[in-house]
Amino acid sequence: MRIDVHTHIFAPEIVRDRHHYFDGEPAFKALYDSPRARLATAESLVEAMARNAIDRAVVFGFPWQQAELAARHNDYVLEAAARHAPTLIAFACVHPLMPASGREAERCLAQGAAGLGELAIYG
Repeated sequence: MRIDVHTHIFAPEIVRDRHHYFDGEPAFKALYDSPRARLATAESLVEAMARNAIDRAVVFGFPWQQAELAARHNDYVLEAAARHAPTLIAFACVHPLMPASGREAERCLAQGAAGLGELAIYG
């Protein structure tokens, strides 16, 4: 069995208009401002996995600083993993220095996230 343990997925609206999400999110802007930086939806990831004989992928979003955006992205990851089970394995993604991150992590774990990751701090 082949498992990719580090994949980011993004909701289609973020993929379509990433620049809309740069305000207040300097790490996201730094990583994804370049047109060469690619963003994948759950569906495009599953298609790429099929082409490359990958059986499972651990998926997560991004450590947003804005609590509402983090929650919406985690919801997308959880919903995508449920739609594509057992192929996608959801991990919740939180910014560990943000005040709401503990509650968000607990919420996502209670809703079926298999773990937490990527707990990145940029900057």
